[in-house]
Amino acid sequence: SAREVQVQTGARLHFGLLAHGQPEARAFGGLGVMLEHPGFQLAVARADRDCLDCGVWASRVQGLLGRLRAVTPVGPLNVRIKASPPAHAGYGSGTQLGMALALALARIAGEPALEAEELARRSGRGLRSALGLHGFLQGGLLVEAGHYRPGEISPLVAQLEFPAAWRFLLIRPRNSPGVSGAVEVAGFARLPPMPVATTERMCRLILMEILPAVVEGNCSAAGRAIGEYGRLAGEYFAPLQGGVLADPQMRRLETELRARGIEAYGQSSWGPTVFVLCADEAMARSLQQELSACHAAADCEFLIAAPLNRGARCLESPPAGA
Repeated sequence: SAREVQVQTGARLHFGLLAHGQPEARAFGGLGVMLEHPGFQLAVARADRDCLDCGVWASRVQGLLGRLRAVTPVGPLNVRIKASPPAHAGYGSGTQLGMALALALARIAGEPALEAEELARRSGRGLRSALGLHGFLQGGLLVEAGHYRPGEISPLVAQLEFPAAWRFLLIRPRNSPGVSGAVEVAGFARLPPMPVATTERMCRLILMEILPAVVEGNCSAAGRAIGEYGRLAGEYFAPLQGGVLADPQMRRLETELRARGIEAYGQSSWGPTVFVLCADEAMARSLQQELSACHAAADCEFLIAAPLNRGARCLESPPAGA
C-alpha cells in the first residue's frame, strides 16, 4: 500500500450522443477525445484525521469518499486538489474526479490494478456517457456504443491515437455553467426519440469519415466531419438548450466562425464550452488572437489544449520505513 498517491487527469471533450429513446436499441453512445488540459491534479495521503483542501470541490469529494470507503476501507485521509477544471463546462470533470479518487484509494489500500468499469462503479460514474471513464485509463479518440439497459456501462468499441500536433482551441463564457444533474435527467425524459436516420448519419460520419481522417492525419477532413456530427447532435438537443449551441454568447461567436469559413467546431457535451479543431499550435494561436478581439467573445476564457493519448498519471510514495 502507498503512503501518498498523486493523480493527474486529462479533460474529456464529448462531440455528441449517438442515440436516445428508440425501443430495443442501444441508448446514448458517442464520440469524444481526451485532452491534456484542463484536468485535475490531486494528492491523497494517509493522515491522523480527514482533511480536505479541495476548494469548490470539497462537498463533492466528501460525498465520493463516503461512497468509496464502503468498498475500500481506508483510515483518515488528507485530500488536496492542486489544479482542477471548471465544473459543468463540458469537460467531464465529475467523472475524472470520481475515477481519480477511486484509483487513489485503491492504491492506498494496496489493491491490484482495477479496470475502468470497476473504478466507475465505485465512484458512481458512467451511467449515461462512458467516454470519460474509458478515457481516464486510455486517453485518445474514443467511440462508445451505448447500452441496452440503464445502469450498464457502455462498451468502448474504438480507440485511436489522436494526431499529437493537432490542437483544440477551447472557448468558454465565464459566467454560464452547462446543464447537469437532475436538470439533465429531466431534459432527457422530455425529448422525443432521436430519429434513426440521425443516428445512422452520425455512425457513418464516425466510421467512414472521422476515424479514417484521424488515421490518415487529415485535419481538415476530420474537422469538417466532427463539425457536422456536432451539428446533428445539437439539432436534436436544440429544444432543450435553445439552439444547436446552448449558450447565447457562443451562438453569436458561431456567426464569427462561419464568417471565417470555419466548420471544424462544436460544443462539448451540454456546453457551454465550444471547441475548434486546429491543425497545429500556430493556427490555434492566430485564431485565438482573432476571435478574442471580437465583441462576441467578450469575457470568454480561451485555452489551447493538446490531445492526451495515454491514461491519467499516478505516482505513489511508499509507506514510511519501506
